[in-house]
Amino acid sequence: MNAGVAVIELLRREGVSHIFGIVGSSFLDILDPLYDRDDIQFIGVRHEQGAALMADGYSRVTGAPSVCLVTNGPGV
Repeated sequence: MNAGVAVIELLRREGVSHIFGIVGSSFLDILDPLYDRDDIQFIGVRHEQGAALMADGYSRVTGAPSVCLVTNGPGV
């Protein structure tokens, strides 16, 4: 088990079913395990602010935890 798999397992145990974000090279180890799973859905967005607002809105409406995952860089 690598660190990315461990992070995904931890998120799943906490009840996370959706991750909103922009794909970036800084966290590919976290995204790679998602391709083999269907219990956590990654929803790609075009702007970091959109990812944060979508994650917040999803959690407010459903009451379930969600995650905003963005890469490092000038848009953060």
